[in-house]
Amino acid sequence: MSSERANTGRARRRRSHHWYWVAAIPAAFLLWLAALAWLAVASSWEAFGFGANVVQLSLVALGVPFLFLTVYFPVAVYKDADYVNRTSGTWAPQPMRQALIATFGLAVLLVVGVLSVLLNFPPSVPVILGFLVSVPFAVYYLWQRHETVGTP
Repeated sequence: MSSERANTGRARRRRSHHWYWVAAIPAAFLLWLAALAWLAVASSWEAFGFGANVVQLSLVALGVPFLFLTVYFPVAVYKDADYVNRTSGTWAPQPMRQALIATFGLAVLLVVGVLSVLLNFPPSVPVILGFLVSVPFAVYYLWQRHETVGTP
């Protein structure tokens, strides 16, 4: 009986939880949209007086966490794809290829961030473009993972 528990304990420890970080990308995007909607409504109230800086205010709250998620996104995709590649017989996601695709969002964020500093774009532009590049790939990856592994 104790050997069965030991085997299930090892199996539990081998599960990958890096997909949580992959799922955090679309979750952060939805949270940002909710914050943007709330600030748009709040800006119409004179008591708050946000004015036209609604997008910038919403990015102040979520820009730094999204930057961290975007930097860690390729690492999380690589580690999770490696897990799926080892445990799944139906979908072999090639961890390095998946990580390189995930790195594209970080590259867009960095290049547009440098251009926004040089060309005086608002700081919200790189974050929005980073979302637009990272969210579709994260959703696609999670969907493929769900079809293969069953979670998320």
